[in-house]
Amino acid sequence: MGKEQRYDPFSAEILDDPFPFYKSLRNDCPLHKHNDFSHPLYTMTRYEDVAEMLTDVETWSSHYGQMPRYSVQGCLFSDPPEHTWYRNLIQKSFAPRHVASMEDEITVLVKELVDEMERESKGDLHDALACPLPVLVIAKILGIPTKDIDQFKAWSDAQLAASKSPNAEDSKAPREAMNSYLLEQLDIRRSALKNAGLDINDMSDQPIGKIIPDDVISGILLAEVDNRMLSDTERLVMLNQLLVGGNETTTSLLTNLFWRLLSNRELYEQIKCDPSLYTVAVEESLRFDAPVLGLYRTNTSDIDLHGIRVPERSKVMATYAAANRDPNIFEDPDTFRLDRELEDLRKHLSFGLGRHFCPGAQLSRLEARLALQEVAERFPKLRLTTKSERIEPFLLWGRKSLPVAWD
Repeated sequence: MGKEQRYDPFSAEILDDPFPFYKSLRNDCPLHKHNDFSHPLYTMTRYEDVAEMLTDVETWSSHYGQMPRYSVQGCLFSDPPEHTWYRNLIQKSFAPRHVASMEDEITVLVKELVDEMERESKGDLHDALACPLPVLVIAKILGIPTKDIDQFKAWSDAQLAASKSPNAEDSKAPREAMNSYLLEQLDIRRSALKNAGLDINDMSDQPIGKIIPDDVISGILLAEVDNRMLSDTERLVMLNQLLVGGNETTTSLLTNLFWRLLSNRELYEQIKCDPSLYTVAVEESLRFDAPVLGLYRTNTSDIDLHGIRVPERSKVMATYAAANRDPNIFEDPDTFRLDRELEDLRKHLSFGLGRHFCPGAQLSRLEARLALQEVAERFPKLRLTTKSERIEPFLLWGRKSLPVAWD
């Protein structure tokens, strides 16, 4: 066991820049215990420990949620075999082939947003591109009308902002508001089926793409799990999980990517001169600035690790961002570099690992690559103008503002 370290995951100092603290923990206290919460919170920081934690789902459970407080949400935040059933319901929509088929459509969205930027000479890259693009894309996949995206983005952000609270009531209002909206979307499809004379419990004829839209909401409405239809409660939990998880993380990837490239002008110049670096830049951004700093698991038995006894049913954070800068895995880990091999870069854990690997990983990568390509080609003089601001949720790492000029 290393020497004692003072570390509060919720402190302003940590929120401002957690990486020096992660380095200190990796070196001297690879499993840290924080007592100033409603229950102890543990932080795991070494790559091998985090990777083992993410792949051993029998020892490290998601049953009690992946946030600091205990919360049995189920669906995508559950353990196999239940997790496998629900994940299979959305697999088609996020499969690599389906994501690749969306490239032209996403390219059009990117161009439209950049066209709007071009009307001015400066602005906020977060508001102009990084925020609206992922929201528009996930809304299309799920089947949310684009006119409503600002509202569900606000609900999503409010739920994430409450993630550090030990009181579940703090996220109740935005969650219930979002659920009410999603239930309306389900009811619209139910009504369409009823008006067509179809029974939702007898779908011998496939109505998706004919009577109701071909989207995730329709798929979840008609889906069966373990030879039964889903309940509305399950449908709403799944949709909420997808909406909350499917926009802010990609927004943070985009802001982090441009923030680092513009903070070191030489990097942006390299990108402009060599389009083959777009993919490398996206992966290095994911490694260097994990949009999700980490998520929690709960151990199903007592664990002894690094001289610390972790009692059964403790909350332990698998800290992706700390693991991604482990010098035992990545050379010169605290430097953002564009000369790394893709095979090595993709060892990063920013999308998780194993059964809970992020289903939207390929979609997020595609959006970031297309946005980087368009901006680099259209705005060769892009530059930061003032200091950026960090987003609020302690589990996430990104910029809530990124003021730039491009004239």
